[in-house]
Amino acid sequence: MLIAFLNRGIQLKIKSVIQFLEGIQDAHPHYMYRGQANSEWELLPSIARINAKELQSNYVGGWRRGEDDLLDLFMKHAVRYINREPKNKIEWMIHAQHHGVPTRLLDWSTNPLKALFFAVENPNHDKFDGIVYSFYPRTQRSTSAGLGEEEELVLTAFNSAFINDRIAAQEGCFTIFPFVNKMEDDDFSEEKKGFNPQDQIVSIDTFIIEAESKDKIRKQLNMLGISDATMFPGLDGVAKDIRRQFGCL
Repeated sequence: MLIAFLNRGIQLKIKSVIQFLEGIQDAHPHYMYRGQANSEWELLPSIARINAKELQSNYVGGWRRGEDDLLDLFMKHAVRYINREPKNKIEWMIHAQHHGVPTRLLDWSTNPLKALFFAVENPNHDKFDGIVYSFYPRTQRSTSAGLGEEEELVLTAFNSAFINDRIAAQEGCFTIFPFVNKMEDDDFSEEKKGFNPQDQIVSIDTFIIEAESKDKIRKQLNMLGISDATMFPGLDGVAKDIRRQFGCL
């Protein structure tokens, strides 16, 4: 069972970059932002999307044992390809998540426009409203150094060293979700993932990106230098940007 957000602050519908900027003009400078292409998707880290019963059949120790085993396997194979070895478990988790291994980390950005990009960047989701979340975490660390099991009892936000080009380009920061040791089932319903918002989050605001405005917002962000080529440094990002420009989705 993983714990996720419940509290809601303001909610605005967005049709343009200017409207979005107006909506966040009074935001605290330490706010964190996350964009998702479909407003119906839950605000959960990737490990929560694994079928819990399947995980239980492979990892008798539950969520914590499953996470440890996933990370150990990644570390075993990744060490050959990493130029600078991560300093701690959290940095290993960041690398693992970057390459698609499920973790309890959820990616955010300190830059609201870069979060907006992720709500609109994929034309395959243009028939759905997107969403940008923003919140000011009560529990926040300026670095992952020293982040240990004692902090994992509550949802903790932290900034990361720019351990790869993508984190730097996206101005990435993270939340690490707590979980209990008991394995339950695959029902991540509201009552199971809720915690006391007053202890965790002052407020979480939502900005609904209307489906019919996504293409316009993509073009506006591109004019501001926010595109696949800049958000995903390297040839993969350049190629992705070219495909999008020529309609090769």
